Amino acid sequence: MKFILFFFGCYCIFSAVLDFSFYKIILIIASFYGIIYKKKIYISSDGIIKEVYGILGISKEFLPWGDVKAATFAYKGDMMMVFFERGITGWKLLFKRSDEPLLEEIIKKYAPQAEIDFLGNYTKDSKKQKL
Repeated sequence: MKFILFFFGCYCIFSAVLDFSFYKIILIIASFYGIIYKKKIYISSDGIIKEVYGILGISKEFLPWGDVKAATFAYKGDMMMVFFERGITGWKLLFKRSDEPLLEEIIKKYAPQAEIDFLGNYTKDSKKQKL
């Protein structure tokens, strides 16, 4: 995807030089922003950290384990969504289904006050079952 955005940006630069158009400058900026944009989410012993790298710099958000009131697991196929609740708001994060035991262990270790809930069909072979 970044390869396509790079060539699209180069094409827009070339065509903008030939005949100046304001919308082409906007397309150049948007395509190069798509190349630079990167998002990382990771779990540490202190909490959950979300980093977003963009043109204007790095944005970091932090959700400490002490603020997590509950963790709700929802399953679909090979994926699992975990909603870390902080009051009435929270963070939704996607994981592979195989990460569930490790994630439960981390939550029980670092956020023992957090309630763990499960939504939907959470058996291992739920992909084969019809809902």
